[in-house]
Amino acid sequence: MPPISTPQTQLSLTPMGGVGAQVGQAPHPGNNSISLGLLLDFLVQKTYHELSVLGELLPRKMDMERKIEIVKFARSTRQAFVRLLALVKWASSAAKVDKCAAISAFLDQQSLLFVDTADMMARMARENLVNARLPNFSLPCAVDVLTTGCYRRLPTCIKEKIVPPDPITSNEKASVLQRLNQIIQHRLVTSELPPTLVNLTIAEGRAKFHVPQEFEATLTLMGDDPAIPWRLLNIDILVSDPDTGDGKVLVHSMQVNYIHQLVQSRLFSDEKPLTDMYNCLHVFCQSLQLEVLNSQAQRLIRERWGEHVMIEKYMAGQCLTLAYWRAQSFGNDGKQEKYTLSVGIDSSDAAKPLQVNHEPPLPTEEAEHVNQAIRCDRLSIERLLVETVLVRSKIKLQELQTVLQRDLIFTKSTIEGTPALLYLPIVEPCSPAEYLTVSVDLQTGVLQPNIAHCETSLLEEIEECLNSDPSKLASFQYIATLRTLILMEHCKQSVQLLPVRCWEKLPLVAVSGEHPLNKLSSKRLYLQLMRHSSYYIVVDFKNKGPHQDEIEARYHLMRVRSASFYDQSNVTMDMTSTSEADTAETYLAPLSLLAIDPKGCIHGPDTYAPVKQDSNAYKRKLMSVGSSLKRQRYSTHCEYFQSELAHIVAMCDARIPYITLCEELTNANIPYQGVQVEAEGVGLVLRICELPSVEGVTAETNKALASSLLDCSFRLQPRGHGPWQVQLAFGNCPLSSTAPREQGSTRSVYLTYEAGSVVPVLKPFLLDWKAINRLYQPFLQLAEIISDPSQPMFRHVEVRSFNYQKLTLAYGKDKTSTMTVLVDPRDGRYRLLWGVVGASSTANCHVIVQHQLTQEFNEHQNLVRLISVLCETQSALQAICKLPTMPLLGATQQPQPVLMFSLLPQSSTHIRVVFRNTYCLDIHICKGKNTVSIRDGAYSMFDIMKVVDGFTPAAGLKAFLEMFVDESQLRRRSVSEDDNPPSPITMESSSDNFLPMQHSVPSPMNARVTGSGFAHPMTPPTATTSNPATPASPHTSVLSNQPYSMSPGPSGYPLASPPSIAAPSPSGVMLGTPSPALGAGSPGHPYHAPSPGTLHAVPSPAQMHSPATGPFISPQSITESQTAHSPFTNMGLAMASPGTRNWPASPSMPGPSPVGRYGVAHSPGTAMTHSPGSSGINQQQGTPQATVPRPQPRILPHRSWAAAVPTILSHENLHKLFTPAPPPGVSGGTTSHMCSPIERFLGCVYLMRRCLNRQLQAYGETIHLTHIPVNEHGVTQFKSESLIYRITQNPTTMQTLQLQVNPHPDCKDPWSHDELQVLEKFFETKVGCPPYKYNAMVAFVRLLGAPTRILKDCIQLLRLELLPDRTLKWTIQWCLTIPPSAPPLAPVGTSAVVIKNKILFFIQLTRIGLTVPQGQEPQTVVIPILHDIQSNTTQHADLRNSPVTPSMHSVQNMMKRFNELYTNKTDCTIFAAVKDLMANLVIPH
Repeated sequence: MPPISTPQTQLSLTPMGGVGAQVGQAPHPGNNSISLGLLLDFLVQKTYHELSVLGELLPRKMDMERKIEIVKFARSTRQAFVRLLALVKWASSAAKVDKCAAISAFLDQQSLLFVDTADMMARMARENLVNARLPNFSLPCAVDVLTTGCYRRLPTCIKEKIVPPDPITSNEKASVLQRLNQIIQHRLVTSELPPTLVNLTIAEGRAKFHVPQEFEATLTLMGDDPAIPWRLLNIDILVSDPDTGDGKVLVHSMQVNYIHQLVQSRLFSDEKPLTDMYNCLHVFCQSLQLEVLNSQAQRLIRERWGEHVMIEKYMAGQCLTLAYWRAQSFGNDGKQEKYTLSVGIDSSDAAKPLQVNHEPPLPTEEAEHVNQAIRCDRLSIERLLVETVLVRSKIKLQELQTVLQRDLIFTKSTIEGTPALLYLPIVEPCSPAEYLTVSVDLQTGVLQPNIAHCETSLLEEIEECLNSDPSKLASFQYIATLRTLILMEHCKQSVQLLPVRCWEKLPLVAVSGEHPLNKLSSKRLYLQLMRHSSYYIVVDFKNKGPHQDEIEARYHLMRVRSASFYDQSNVTMDMTSTSEADTAETYLAPLSLLAIDPKGCIHGPDTYAPVKQDSNAYKRKLMSVGSSLKRQRYSTHCEYFQSELAHIVAMCDARIPYITLCEELTNANIPYQGVQVEAEGVGLVLRICELPSVEGVTAETNKALASSLLDCSFRLQPRGHGPWQVQLAFGNCPLSSTAPREQGSTRSVYLTYEAGSVVPVLKPFLLDWKAINRLYQPFLQLAEIISDPSQPMFRHVEVRSFNYQKLTLAYGKDKTSTMTVLVDPRDGRYRLLWGVVGASSTANCHVIVQHQLTQEFNEHQNLVRLISVLCETQSALQAICKLPTMPLLGATQQPQPVLMFSLLPQSSTHIRVVFRNTYCLDIHICKGKNTVSIRDGAYSMFDIMKVVDGFTPAAGLKAFLEMFVDESQLRRRSVSEDDNPPSPITMESSSDNFLPMQHSVPSPMNARVTGSGFAHPMTPPTATTSNPATPASPHTSVLSNQPYSMSPGPSGYPLASPPSIAAPSPSGVMLGTPSPALGAGSPGHPYHAPSPGTLHAVPSPAQMHSPATGPFISPQSITESQTAHSPFTNMGLAMASPGTRNWPASPSMPGPSPVGRYGVAHSPGTAMTHSPGSSGINQQQGTPQATVPRPQPRILPHRSWAAAVPTILSHENLHKLFTPAPPPGVSGGTTSHMCSPIERFLGCVYLMRRCLNRQLQAYGETIHLTHIPVNEHGVTQFKSESLIYRITQNPTTMQTLQLQVNPHPDCKDPWSHDELQVLEKFFETKVGCPPYKYNAMVAFVRLLGAPTRILKDCIQLLRLELLPDRTLKWTIQWCLTIPPSAPPLAPVGTSAVVIKNKILFFIQLTRIGLTVPQGQEPQTVVIPILHDIQSNTTQHADLRNSPVTPSMHSVQNMMKRFNELYTNKTDCTIFAAVKDLMANLVIPH
């Protein structure tokens, strides 16, 4: 195409168009500018033109001239493109230059306009205005404008030349176009059209001709005159290249314009304009199509096909020839084959589309199908080539199929798919992956075989055979080899879900030539049984049939052992020895090889195989029906599954374990019946004829169990794949149970063992058999006793279940406790399991002594004796189990939680109860007496003068326990026994109620009585024979110098009184302990004293300061009914105690004495002549009996070791001692105050001894408190700067603490009785009460040592807690310990009161007066209060780096506001600040 030449444009600036031009407008790209893209287009066209000229002229010149022209062309072109590159680089900053140039031009234009205006005005003033005259006023114009608002007197020529005429309407346009369409139709009907231009449309006055894949032309007519030629409006070239052209237009717009002009010129001159137009455009489009195909072919060769395709000839505008399958040089007949494809223009008829020719020629139908590939919407040489190759491949496979059908007459091959594949079945039936598939390589044309499960080398040989001479495929046994490989794969697939592992080769040692293994074929398959690793199933394959076209599979069972590679001689039928098994060998030596008959395995008594159809008939049926290969390949039935092999594997897997079991039974000399098939073939069974006797069991037990054994059988469940199941059938059980499943005449026991060749089965079974014998022996002893209704045990024991493996018994009065006895087969020891049944609400009480009971039962193995112990200890253990054992935080000074009670069983009848790791109770359950003996476990059992490390003696424990002693258990003691404690009652003195034939063993002390009637001292007894309640006697050397006598009590295990060694007598130094004798401290004395016996008489409540007097409770709130319940109405008190208590558990507010007091002493002022179980109050409530004058109680010496002497309690009183109950003297109480009497007593002693005394002695000066020594037992007295405090343990019940506060005589600040009573009540209800927290007592004692004015404010806060003010928004609770919801100032549970230069304490506020939804707690907030004593300011205690919650923020703001507004700085601000919070605090939700 010639280049486009343009005239040079003169780059000159033109003046702007008049005064009306816009300011700042950029110069329009006109004569002085050109588009960069257009410039680049011009340069490319110029270069192309010059290059074309060189291409035409250079062949005619000499070599030197050609080089010179080429250099000139390169130099000029390089200079032009370098200039263009510089221009492009300059264009990046051309915007700024253009902007500056525009500004400069604008300023120059403005200056020119100013100068021109001045010149024109001067010229007008000099020339025109000299003779100028004022014209007449145009009155008509003014009248028109002023009246009508418009001027209508302009000339009409202005309208005709300026105003355009009105456009035509849409109706006129539609009618003109319709007329034009009619004219076009008439012209087309009367003209001659080519056949390919019949696809046309006429619309909107235009005729559009569309030729697919070539062009689209639009024509119209300019009039209805037949002589008017056609006008060509538009031409669209439809030829495209989607593969290599990236969707771009193939024809340049200038080329299209040139063609447009050429076609238009033909339309003007020719007689057949439309035919000439078609010929011109058709030739151009076909040439363009050939060019596109040529470029696609070049790219195809370069990117994908490579040397396999070559362009043999290309003539522009004529034809294109491609050669493919160039690797196929010669055919089967030795002739050279050449495959070509030619696309070109038909020389005979140029109007036809592109024609395709094939060499060698293709059949007509296939050729027509291939030629359609180039005539589709997508012009692609690759598609044409692929379609040609696909047809060629199918033809080549058809030739191969003909050869194979001639050589393999029993094989039917098919050709299917696209690309075509040749399917050759190797076996019948054949799976889709097992066909020999032959395909043709699309690029090379080489035949390629493919089949699954075949080695690469074999496939390469088959491929070479197919491409050289396919007739040799059958003669070289390739098909037979493939058939063997496929059958081996069938075997692998058939057993892949079975417990076997497939091997094609094994590391077998060399065997002799006569060995049966060497007679098998080389194609073998070894199947190792996973459950039996020493057994292999050997499958070998052998060709048979007249044409060797059938293969037979043979099966053998091989047994191997591990062996060394050089161990070739020691090949025996025996199993490998232990030494050989221990060595890690990798070689296997075959021991035996047994042939397996497949028919016998399949048609056995325990197998079922469906009848197969005859294979030949099946083949003929397939051939006759002619079912398609696709239908065969996708059949749902797995035809290639080897059922014979699966049956053989299952049979071997099921029977080999029985072989191993038979060997074990033979080695153990146990007779058996052999392996049998059960009915209907459900499985295999091996029955034992007789089981061996068990050592360690009596002959009677062995004989009885053997006679009751009916059957013993071994089975593998399910059907050889699961564990071993042994069934033992027993009959004639000596004792019936209540279990519904054990009501028959026979009982079956099922034992399960792991199955495997490594794990022996017989050994664990014999252990279980031994366990059954050991359990059966005590069961027979129990059956003799429990089957007799006259025996006492018959009413207390019931057999719930007995299955020969475990025995379940129900015992007790209501028989809700259960015990299960079983034997552990591993060590042969008995195991005891505990439980409950029925309506029992608690766990089995014997769980706490389960280890002791198990140990004792394994020693004596007497089930009757065990049940006797259970029935005797059940009631006592149930009482002990009522003690709380949960951990409590803050109970001690340690930050860790401490258990309330810890139960430490020493034996089945000896339990130690530890209270908070401090106090210990030693409890012995007396057999046959329904009693227990309790002593202080802090004292040594061998020397009561010594204290056990880690424990502290509980002061007053003996006196407290004596309150719970029954009158029937008391013994009269003389006054002389005060210095010598009596010996305890023996725990084994009476015979067993459940064992009438057994007698108690006398104590060795009874045989050592001298002539004086007293026993000699003994050495400490052993742990197995001694009575744990009997202390050891002192050393004999001491006893010889210091003789002493024993107590004359009737005990079988008397306790020797300790000697007076070096140290003074305990009776002279230990004061305040009550005498165990029936003295004034005994509940059985006619004048029962409330005190446990002290040096000084304890004053009665009438002589003490009554905390009930004073204005603490207003007289208006005390009614007649409240005062009628007090037993002190006749004592002459200032004010009667209220009967209705506002503070539960307060011992300082005496109330009515309970009717049943567990044997405790009664309130003062009542008659003590009644029994401990009765009350000193008449039947009418509130009316006391007439008082009897009380004599002065006898002063008893206090002995700290008195609690080391056991106290005998009945089971009923033990329940009263350990059962949670309301506080003494209160008819009811809240749940928080429900605790046992022993917990109250130990808690009071703990707070008095452990906490209060230590705080006063260690930190008395720090907390500003002074301890006052007193000689009274159970009393602690101390003072502060203004008050004297006295804390005593309630002498009546010994279960509560009382605080008495009296003002100091030298106190200057007056104290009201109301304030003192608040302290007393708060102590009784919040401090000295459950849960008896150590840190709570510490916080209260610190509070008592506060300065007087601060303590008074704190008392006011305590008053608001005891008597809430309902007019305030909040109620207050003083926190003695830090609660979990408090700010993290200290660990949770520590003391919440700190008094130093500042005072820190915690309060909890609870919102009242609001309706709270059900299930939602009221709003609460914990506030730490910090009071500065020096500045008398009260504020919120803040913690650094802690998040501030909305509630804390509200409290801080209120307290800051209070400190700012509160002006009274003389009084303490604690109460005022807290009350302000309670009245005004508002916390956002």
